[in-house]
Amino acid sequence: MELTEEIEAAARQLGQSLRQDSYIRTYLSAVQEIQNDSDASALEKKMYDVYESLIALQQAGEQLSREETRDFYDLRQQVQSHPLISKRDNILRLVKPYLNQVAEEIGFLLGVDYTALAKEQ
Repeated sequence: MELTEEIEAAARQLGQSLRQDSYIRTYLSAVQEIQNDSDASALEKKMYDVYESLIALQQAGEQLSREETRDFYDLRQQVQSHPLISKRDNILRLVKPYLNQVAEEIGFLLGVDYTALAKEQ
Protein backbone atom coordinates (compact mmCIF):
# COMPACT_ATOMS: atom_id res chain seq x y z
CA MET A 1 0.00 0.00 0.00
CA GLU A 2 1.44 3.33 -1.08
CA LEU A 3 1.25 6.12 1.45
CA THR A 4 0.10 9.48 0.18
CA GLU A 5 1.71 12.70 1.35
CA GLU A 6 -1.53 13.47 3.19
CA ILE A 7 -1.36 10.20 5.15
CA GLU A 8 2.32 10.70 5.92
CA ALA A 9 1.63 14.24 7.16
CA ALA A 10 -1.25 12.99 9.32
CA ALA A 11 0.98 10.23 10.74
CA ARG A 12 3.68 12.78 11.59
CA GLN A 13 1.10 15.01 13.25
CA LEU A 14 -0.23 12.05 15.25
CA GLY A 15 3.30 11.20 16.38
CA GLN A 16 3.91 14.77 17.47
CA SER A 17 0.60 14.85 19.33
CA LEU A 18 1.35 11.58 21.09
CA ARG A 19 4.74 12.89 22.19
CA GLN A 20 2.92 15.77 23.92
CA ASP A 21 0.62 13.39 25.80
CA SER A 22 1.45 13.03 29.50
CA TYR A 23 1.24 9.20 29.41
CA ILE A 24 3.63 8.99 26.50
CA ARG A 25 5.99 11.64 27.92
CA THR A 26 6.17 9.66 31.17
CA TYR A 27 7.03 6.49 29.25
CA LEU A 28 9.61 8.24 27.05
CA SER A 29 11.19 9.75 30.16
CA ALA A 30 11.52 6.28 31.69
CA VAL A 31 13.10 5.00 28.47
CA GLN A 32 15.55 7.90 28.54
CA GLU A 33 16.48 7.14 32.16
CA ILE A 34 17.53 3.63 31.12
CA GLN A 35 19.49 4.94 28.13
CA ASN A 36 21.30 7.36 30.46
CA ASP A 37 22.15 4.61 32.96
CA SER A 38 25.03 2.56 31.58
CA ASP A 39 24.44 -0.34 33.99
CA ALA A 40 20.75 -0.69 33.17
CA SER A 41 21.20 -0.36 29.42
CA ALA A 42 24.14 -2.78 29.37
CA LEU A 43 22.24 -5.32 31.46
CA GLU A 44 19.22 -5.19 29.18
CA LYS A 45 21.39 -5.37 26.05
CA LYS A 46 23.20 -8.39 27.46
CA MET A 47 19.88 -10.15 28.04
CA TYR A 48 18.73 -9.52 24.46
CA ASP A 49 22.11 -10.63 23.08
CA VAL A 50 21.98 -13.86 25.08
CA TYR A 51 18.38 -14.43 24.00
CA GLU A 52 19.26 -14.00 20.33
CA SER A 53 22.23 -16.36 20.62
CA LEU A 54 20.05 -19.00 22.28
CA ILE A 55 17.44 -18.66 19.54
CA ALA A 56 20.18 -19.00 16.91
CA LEU A 57 21.40 -22.20 18.59
CA GLN A 58 17.87 -23.62 18.60
CA GLN A 59 17.32 -22.68 14.97
CA ALA A 60 20.59 -24.45 14.13
CA GLY A 61 19.07 -27.59 15.65
CA GLU A 62 21.05 -27.56 18.88
CA GLN A 63 19.49 -28.50 22.19
CA LEU A 64 19.89 -25.90 24.91
CA SER A 65 21.44 -27.14 28.12
CA ARG A 66 19.74 -26.67 31.47
CA GLU A 67 22.61 -24.41 32.48
CA GLU A 68 22.15 -22.15 29.43
CA THR A 69 18.42 -21.94 30.07
CA ARG A 70 18.87 -21.32 33.80
CA ASP A 71 21.52 -18.67 33.17
CA PHE A 72 19.19 -16.88 30.77
CA TYR A 73 16.28 -16.95 33.22
CA ASP A 74 18.55 -15.68 36.00
CA LEU A 75 19.71 -12.84 33.76
CA ARG A 76 16.14 -12.03 32.77
CA GLN A 77 15.17 -11.88 36.44
CA GLN A 78 18.05 -9.47 37.08
CA VAL A 79 16.84 -7.27 34.23
CA GLN A 80 13.21 -7.34 35.35
CA SER A 81 14.11 -6.47 38.92
CA HIS A 82 16.36 -3.52 38.00
CA PRO A 83 14.54 -0.45 39.38
CA LEU A 84 14.72 1.65 36.21
CA ILE A 85 13.72 -1.20 33.92
CA SER A 86 10.93 -2.24 36.24
CA LYS A 87 9.68 1.35 36.33
CA ARG A 88 9.68 1.59 32.53
CA ASP A 89 7.89 -1.75 32.14
CA ASN A 90 5.22 -0.75 34.67
CA ILE A 91 4.61 2.51 32.83
CA LEU A 92 4.44 0.62 29.53
CA ARG A 93 1.72 -1.62 30.97
CA LEU A 94 -0.29 1.53 31.66
CA VAL A 95 0.41 3.08 28.26
CA LYS A 96 -0.41 0.04 26.09
CA PRO A 97 -4.20 0.14 26.64
CA TYR A 98 -4.16 3.84 25.81
CA LEU A 99 -2.25 3.20 22.58
CA ASN A 100 -4.62 0.35 21.72
CA GLN A 101 -7.51 2.76 22.12
CA VAL A 102 -5.80 5.27 19.82
CA ALA A 103 -5.22 2.49 17.27
CA GLU A 104 -8.88 1.41 17.40
CA GLU A 105 -10.06 4.98 16.88
CA ILE A 106 -7.73 5.43 13.90
CA GLY A 107 -8.93 2.16 12.42
CA PHE A 108 -12.55 3.19 12.89
CA LEU A 109 -11.96 6.56 11.23
CA LEU A 110 -10.13 4.96 8.32
CA GLY A 111 -12.56 2.09 8.02
CA VAL A 112 -9.54 -0.19 7.83
CA ASP A 113 -7.67 -2.37 10.28
CA TYR A 114 -4.38 -0.58 9.69
CA THR A 115 -2.55 -2.93 12.06
CA ALA A 116 -3.30 -5.77 9.63
CA LEU A 117 -1.94 -3.62 6.79
CA ALA A 118 1.24 -2.96 8.74
CA LYS A 119 1.80 -6.70 9.23
CA GLU A 120 1.64 -7.28 5.46
CA GLN A 121 4.64 -5.05 4.76
